[in-house]
Amino acid sequence: MACILAIDTAGPEVGVAVSVDGKVSQWSARVKRGAESALGEALSELLKDVPSLDGVVVSVGPGSFTSLRVGVATALGFALASDCKVLPICSLRARALGKSGRVFAMLDGRKGRAYAALFVDGEPQSEAVDLAPEEAISQVQESSFVAVGEGASVWSELVLAAGGTVGQEPTASPVAQMVALFERHQSEAVAPEGVRLRYLRAPDAKLPKDSPARGS
Repeated sequence: MACILAIDTAGPEVGVAVSVDGKVSQWSARVKRGAESALGEALSELLKDVPSLDGVVVSVGPGSFTSLRVGVATALGFALASDCKVLPICSLRARALGKSGRVFAMLDGRKGRAYAALFVDGEPQSEAVDLAPEEAISQVQESSFVAVGEGASVWSELVLAAGGTVGQEPTASPVAQMVALFERHQSEAVAPEGVRLRYLRAPDAKLPKDSPARGS
């Protein structure tokens, strides 16, 4: 019985998905506070009949520093317990999975900033940026695009003014798409100690040097 776990906590809508022999079960919810408790309850339910995991997929940023730390630490804990590898994925790329054409993934970076990157058929076309939303969106105006992610909802008027469209359920967690990645990208999976959070700016709060979730 092959079992893969996916966790995404980059945005306000956090999610968990479990694939058992290709059958996917998932949970997601908007969580402003208490992500750790919410994840714990969801994982207990989804994994209650699963003896061990064969792989873990987790979004590693950019995104909310505190939520990312919770999600990655949780993913690493399960990977260590099952002695399996982890496939880290960019939070923006996760939101472009399974979408064709030009897709602009955006997350609300707070403080009037957007984390964003352009993808074509799921492949990155630019480095992720941390810019004012107007400046970020101006980089993709030469032709039509679909905006996804929390930022697509927050700045929908800017997206429409730039000639883009807002994707269906733009704020939804991408865990259902993430969980299918492990078998296709097993060669990119690493041991839990090799996972690093991906920040585009320095966090306001610093993690202890010995924290397992500390980024490089």
